Amino acid sequence: MERSNIPSSGGSDCDLISNMPDPILHHILGLLKTREAVQTCVLSKRWVHLWTSLPSLNFDSTEFTALENPQCDSEEEESSVQRACDSLRFSTFVTTVLLMSNPLHLDTFRVSFGSLISNNLLFKEWVIYALQHNPRVVHLEFLQYPPLSLIHRLYACASLEELGIHYGEEIVTPRLAEERFLRHHQRAFSKYTPRAAINLPNLKKLSFRNDYFSNNNLKDLLSGCPLLQYLSLEQCYLEEDEIAHETLQHLTTINCRIPSIISATNLVTFYYISSSPIPIPNMPSLTHACVTVNTHSRSWEGLASFFSGLVNVEVLELGVSYVKPQEEYVLPELPIFQKMHDLSVGFCMCSGFLFWLVTWILKKVPNLKKLTLQQRKCYGFCCGEEADTSDWIGVPLRAAISHCKNLEVVNVKYSRSDSTLKRLLDALVDGTIELQNVNIILSKH
Repeated sequence: MERSNIPSSGGSDCDLISNMPDPILHHILGLLKTREAVQTCVLSKRWVHLWTSLPSLNFDSTEFTALENPQCDSEEEESSVQRACDSLRFSTFVTTVLLMSNPLHLDTFRVSFGSLISNNLLFKEWVIYALQHNPRVVHLEFLQYPPLSLIHRLYACASLEELGIHYGEEIVTPRLAEERFLRHHQRAFSKYTPRAAINLPNLKKLSFRNDYFSNNNLKDLLSGCPLLQYLSLEQCYLEEDEIAHETLQHLTTINCRIPSIISATNLVTFYYISSSPIPIPNMPSLTHACVTVNTHSRSWEGLASFFSGLVNVEVLELGVSYVKPQEEYVLPELPIFQKMHDLSVGFCMCSGFLFWLVTWILKKVPNLKKLTLQQRKCYGFCCGEEADTSDWIGVPLRAAISHCKNLEVVNVKYSRSDSTLKRLLDALVDGTIELQNVNIILSKH
């Protein structure tokens, strides 16, 4: 029998990846962080210079954190020295890569300093290098406010389709964001860019974290983004009157001090986490809303006004920390959510409010098909002990769920089993007994 010629495992004929054309290899390397991509130069001669023409650069300082442990007399001194060493090592790497890189086109440029202190002069040179190559995506994360001239350059980069500017480490509350701003008062106010200098004709995604907007600078910025579709604001403080944009389709606000008006008639998805609800106008195109609000028992009117702006949603996810209203309190009237077919509510075994909330809403969703009740961790007023829930799990919930004539699935996700969960399941079974083809699913998470 004639033996077939099979290349050895070390032969180049078996190195299928190396034989791929440069654009495909660039795409593969672009999925890695830049330090990992540079390390592929040791694989073979084919890979030695391949990284120098990468169209995507992703520099992450966490890869350079605590690579060495210098000996110091105190922990505080050691931390300071270590941080300085990490910053120097990271800055040296980024500068070296940019000096050796020669991409035909720079598609993506990301720099994350994390907790390291950035060198403003070097950082400015890096970003200018990126902007000179007409990038499509730029994401920057750092502790200090950047130089004003750099902001002007970013806001005038016509090739940008996605821009993210994230300041500092995570801030828990808007008040802390404001205090942080006041510490950099002069620098932040100087960040204002005249409307005439903003030219982002292709920008579709824009995100900010830990920023402070005043003097209508966000309004002016949005006016220079005629194609904007995605806007994300996290831990930001806004002094402006409204967020308004005609083409905006997806809006995310997380723990922000935001204006009293959100006007976006073409909004499709709305993700909102805040300490309190705000009045919003009716959004006719809105189909999906995810809302988490932490507020007090006297804000039912505000919550009703907020929900009125969500009247056209098809999918609603709710997480609201409240106490139940007083017995003599008459709940405000809600509009009818004709389009809603999927409702998800987080609940806590220690408080009856969320079930008051569920019964309040269920009477207004005649076309609901899926209801999800998910147990969550107890916070705030919750004591961590089982409460007397007979008054809100009994007749009110049974009566409310019977209004949902098109209901198909009730999904109860729980983390612990107790008598409250049993009463909840009994109420769901009784409330759906006259409804056809309703499946009650119980799952532990």
